[in-house]
Amino acid sequence: MAMIQLGDDQTGTFSLNVDVFEGLVPIDTVFLHGNLAANVWWEPALEIWKAQAKPTHEGRLILIEWRGCGKSDPPRSTRDLAPAALAHDTCLALKKLNAKNSCLVGHSTGGLVALCALLEAPELFDRVVLLDPVGPTGVKFDKAMYDAFTQMSQDREFCATVMNGTIHQNDPTTDFFRRIVDAAFGIDKSIWHGIPDALRDVDITNQLSRIHHPTLILHGEHDPVLPKEVSAKLATQLPHARYKELMGQGHSTNVENPELFVREVDHFLFDRP
Repeated sequence: MAMIQLGDDQTGTFSLNVDVFEGLVPIDTVFLHGNLAANVWWEPALEIWKAQAKPTHEGRLILIEWRGCGKSDPPRSTRDLAPAALAHDTCLALKKLNAKNSCLVGHSTGGLVALCALLEAPELFDRVVLLDPVGPTGVKFDKAMYDAFTQMSQDREFCATVMNGTIHQNDPTTDFFRRIVDAAFGIDKSIWHGIPDALRDVDITNQLSRIHHPTLILHGEHDPVLPKEVSAKLATQLPHARYKELMGQGHSTNVENPELFVREVDHFLFDRP
């Protein structure tokens, strides 16, 4: 775990928490978590990659926590929470790490951030996996959901109840789930409404034709958070994308069924002719 200091004229100086694991995969691979989350969401899959690593693997697993999430610095203002701004932070971090032609994996809101990063710096990336991503027009939350976010920010038990609903057939008694809830309840206060506001105001539909990276879009059959139809449509809007529904899975296959998640990622990103 390391704090990386970044900055330019657009962002000012700030630090992101980036977990880097050497030699676990063939190619540098970057992971962007979803909203109300942190790098803990990748841990079940990380353990599998550690167990199956080969001496010939030279790639790094690079897990990046957004501003205001995990141990990263809080945003200066809600403008820093726009998907394009979070993508810019991501690109700055990868340049600092000298990561080139990296594979990219984004979950939920991290999927939209990934799309924005591909638009900003296509040369940094190779292949892409989007897991249950927020689509190019974001999400429009109603007042009831804003009220729920407010209650989540104030009531850890309610926060746990909502987070439990995002993980299909979850066991809420595990220590791992406690850490999932800790990550959500511990986010910077600006994120609770700042991310919903940012997702309400985004639309990158007209830019999707510029993304030529081979892309696999995975979406759980039983996702209660985001509609799979948006992901299926996204696959038709990107020049080189395909869609696959994950049967029996929910919004978070990376924690619900990490073996399946790793298998899909490995096959698409690394098993090449």
